Amino acid sequence: MISATQSIQLKDRIGGNYLAKISIYFNQHMIFNKFNQPFSTSYLSRVINRKQSNKKVEDGMFALAKELKEKEEREAVRRAKILEPVTPPDHE
Repeated sequence: MISATQSIQLKDRIGGNYLAKISIYFNQHMIFNKFNQPFSTSYLSRVINRKQSNKKVEDGMFALAKELKEKEEREAVRRAKILEPVTPPDHE
């Protein structure tokens, strides 16, 4: 089961409307329940809010958070490159 701190951090990392984002990610990555059906948002809510434990769902949530963090880091690097000072070409 995820800890209270991890629950808060996951919600912060995923952002607003996190249940819908988790559900979309799970469907895109074919993370389904034992009946090969998508997890319901109420079930996802119970897992992220620590009412229920499910390793498969928790691992999927952490995978989404990792993917989002890597995307943010790539975006930060891209933005930093855009704002780098332009050096004038040498005219020799």
